[in-house]
Amino acid sequence: MGLNLTLHRPTTTIPSRLASSTRGVLERGASMRAFRICGCSLLAGVLLGMAGCGNSSYVKKGAEVKTNVVKISNCKADPDTAQVPKNKMLTWKIDPPDGHTYSINFSKSKPVSSSTVPTGQDQKVTGDGWCTVGGWLISSWCEYPYNLIQDASKTCPDPGVHVVPGP
Repeated sequence: MGLNLTLHRPTTTIPSRLASSTRGVLERGASMRAFRICGCSLLAGVLLGMAGCGNSSYVKKGAEVKTNVVKISNCKADPDTAQVPKNKMLTWKIDPPDGHTYSINFSKSKPVSSSTVPTGQDQKVTGDGWCTVGGWLISSWCEYPYNLIQDASKTCPDPGVHVVPGP
């Protein structure tokens, strides 16, 4: 007597459903990873682009100098770039031999309360929102170029004021 046993694989669609379900999860995971990488890259590019944007075509001459007084003579500021701690006072003073009148004009963002500053008056240096939020990370967000306006007619660019965290 012979026993003939035949085993058949049951026909079901469960394994194929699991396979397609697993494949879908893997594809979604890869898509989300690619989306996050692209999103982070785009954000980093924007931040770096903003950090690299210059506000002036003026070329800096010399290093920044920690000071609370900027002297003006012959339409030039000394030091070229003044480094001032946040919440400290800064004054622009005309060098006595210079017979001109001057005002200081911040054309874009400003480190003090007004975009136009007279000479001879103390100004509290506070920086702006960008400097406060991200200046610790991107130093250029705390740099404020300005123009010296001589006799209300001649414009002389200056690299400006660099606000640094106070002591």
